[in-house]
Amino acid sequence: MALITRKQAAEEMGVTIQAVYMAIKQGRLTAIKDNQGKIVINSDTMKDEWSKKSEPKLIKKIEHKTYKSSQSTTEYPEYGESKARTEHLKAELLELERQEKEKSLVPVEEVKTMWQTIITNTRNKMLGVSAKAQQRLPDLDNSAVSCIDDIIREALEELSAA
Repeated sequence: MALITRKQAAEEMGVTIQAVYMAIKQGRLTAIKDNQGKIVINSDTMKDEWSKKSEPKLIKKIEHKTYKSSQSTTEYPEYGESKARTEHLKAELLELERQEKEKSLVPVEEVKTMWQTIITNTRNKMLGVSAKAQQRLPDLDNSAVSCIDDIIREALEELSAA
């Protein structure tokens, strides 16, 4: 006969120690005192005794109550579910704030401003290519420069439409 503590019994059966205390109190599990006066449980008979004397509890399905307002029908979650969801959202906000402070997140407006600057600079440089080509290649006639300018503008229009 192997004697184990209530905590060990809870771990072995996969339940909380409070569940073991309640089972002993309700007579569903037999506990004895050892030579030193500590309360212990016989591990050989524990699981059989637990399963025979305990009825499995059915989990009650949570139903949302529906309330009528003046405009429409609205569903309100149960208090516990609502509180859990609120706590989860608060934790997510705190995580985002932490990441922002660690500079692993960047504000959206900052990213938009940076990209607008990059795109504007790229557009201006591309539009200046035909003028620079004319300066560096004096043999280019005006029709060739105009053709280069048209090609660049067409490419920029295609990119802006995408």
